[in-house]
Amino acid sequence: MITHAVTDLVDEASKSQKQFKRYSDYAKELDRHYIGSRYPNFYPSGAPHKYYTNKMAEKCLNYAESILAEVKNYLKP
Repeated sequence: MITHAVTDLVDEASKSQKQFKRYSDYAKELDRHYIGSRYPNFYPSGAPHKYYTNKMAEKCLNYAESILAEVKNYLKP
């Protein structure tokens, strides 16, 4: 599977490793920010950075780090 969607990746991993299922909501939240944070015409007016806060960034960073930690745990020999 070729994708940039974290939701798709977590869903696919969940098929063989059930522990990934608990990250489904995290993945959905991360995917919601994929386009809007990159394209200047995504929001009705102003630059994308006006629509994001430090709190939102911290939450997404924590979600991404949690998923990455699970991936690293899975890949350990």
